[in-house]
Amino acid sequence: MNKLDAFQNTAFLKLFEHFKKKYYSLGRMRGTVSLKDFSAEEIAEIAGFLGVSAIQLERKGKVTLQQFEEQLMTSAFSHMTLKELIEAILNEQLETKIQKMLEQENVNKNFVQQLESILTNYPAWLQQILKRESDSRFIWQQQATILRDLEIVAKALEQHLIYNQFMRLPLFSQKATGNPHAFDTNTVLGKLLVHAAFSLNKQHIAYPKNTEERVDLLATLKIVQDDLWNFVTVQGLVGYTHESIHKVWEAANQTKSALNMPMRELLNITRVQPLSNKSVYIVENSSVASTLMDINPEAPIICTHGQVRMAGWRLLDLLDSDVAIYYAGDLDPEGLHIAQNILKRYGSRVNLWRMDVQCYQNAMSETLSDDRLAKLKSITILPNVVEQMHQNKKVAYQEAWIDLLIEDIQRNGK
Repeated sequence: MNKLDAFQNTAFLKLFEHFKKKYYSLGRMRGTVSLKDFSAEEIAEIAGFLGVSAIQLERKGKVTLQQFEEQLMTSAFSHMTLKELIEAILNEQLETKIQKMLEQENVNKNFVQQLESILTNYPAWLQQILKRESDSRFIWQQQATILRDLEIVAKALEQHLIYNQFMRLPLFSQKATGNPHAFDTNTVLGKLLVHAAFSLNKQHIAYPKNTEERVDLLATLKIVQDDLWNFVTVQGLVGYTHESIHKVWEAANQTKSALNMPMRELLNITRVQPLSNKSVYIVENSSVASTLMDINPEAPIICTHGQVRMAGWRLLDLLDSDVAIYYAGDLDPEGLHIAQNILKRYGSRVNLWRMDVQCYQNAMSETLSDDRLAKLKSITILPNVVEQMHQNKKVAYQEAWIDLLIEDIQRNGK
């Protein structure tokens, strides 16, 4: 019979697990272990080894590691240290917290060196990973297996960006891996591609929380995931394919019709300009846009249907550089966020249309939740409106001042 079998029972196995934790935290076999979660029978087993009465040990309610090791030195196991005994019983090498930290530091250091080698051409992506923020947590958690996937994404992007042309995601995936589904949302490659797009994008698009936002983010790399459902509504604009007016846009203007332009069709358009004058009017709300179109069916109007998506950005990017942009949105955190993104992208060409304190004060309505109020922290435009919003904790929707928008369209829209 193996002498160690004397410790192969519930009492000592449980006690040694506690000892292991103490050794991990303190770095040595010292400290005290509570017997609170031990049964009377288990305490009796331990008391027998320590040479004390079970009643005395139960009353004391604890065992010190030093006490146990001293008793070990007087037993048949005097040739072993307490650490060696625990390792033999639990069949594992004990380590301290400091040891584990040093080991992890070495693992991380090696990981970073490999990242630097793989992402040589993507310093912005590398730096985003090294920040170790929530968006890159999955990369660090899978560092033992993710390097190969990172290399696949980096090489695929390098080839794709050389050509600088839009490509549908399944075709991008097929070309890179031979599998059209390799970059699907639920795959590691898919998550890495989104992270790369987030790290490399210069359009201030936040990390995506849903499929629609993911589609928009991938579009910044000219990778198209959904080119039919992603659309923007236009009126009074002329689309060109090289130097020729596109027949569909021409027919829409002749019949004074609005167009829902999906990303699929916008990929074939090379230039856009207003039918008349050098201004376009953008609204986020479809009912407001439709009302303005009723008033003037030739006015150059764009409706984004909420946040500007891939098709909306594509359309605005195609506008002639001397076209002035007038944006009218709700005076709420989301509307201000849209306005801020448009301003960042198109600078001095952008005019915020009827987005002022007067409109806000005259149309305050529903109360802002704390979550929505918190979104104002990222808003750097229209400080007077933002201040009013903080003070009143109310939003104002553009339907309330639609008469002013109509007047502007009637006066300047053609």
